[in-house]
Amino acid sequence: MRRFFCALLALLLIGTAVLAAEEAPVGDYIRLHVVASDDSPAAQALKLKVRDACLARARALLEDCGDPDMAWAVVGGNLPLLEAAARREAQSLGWHGAVRAEAAVCAFPNRVYGGSAVPAGRYRALRVVLGEGKGHNWWCVLYPSLCLPKDVEPGRPVRFYSSILRWLRGWLGGEA
Repeated sequence: MRRFFCALLALLLIGTAVLAAEEAPVGDYIRLHVVASDDSPAAQALKLKVRDACLARARALLEDCGDPDMAWAVVGGNLPLLEAAARREAQSLGWHGAVRAEAAVCAFPNRVYGGSAVPAGRYRALRVVLGEGKGHNWWCVLYPSLCLPKDVEPGRPVRFYSSILRWLRGWLGGEA
């Protein structure tokens, strides 16, 4: 009986978290979207280096922003600087193709960043396109910053710990 109530509690907690994520206002976020020229290994590596340059420049510009509308105004007002940072990084790596940065409203899928669920929707975004932009892309939440920390390598698994989940597993007879 105790396990039944614990399972019911777990389902309620999970359901509440999903509902909260679905109700999150998309206007509270500014996304970053970097699109590679193609799917070659070189283009994908270039995309990640350009991403790092854009993140560094954007973080410096957005650090004093108090709300998403202010952050959006800063992104729009600094597009030439953001595009220049992307172009400079791309050229330093031997890229001679087009680099375009724009402030746009783009569709994004459901995504979880750390413990924050960000629902699918149309978001304001800094969009950086390399060349024809026909390759795989990379995205994150630029404001408030939910992008990977600088010391976490893309593709490297990140392990999250939940004391509530561990407790529930113990009660339900699973592995703690």
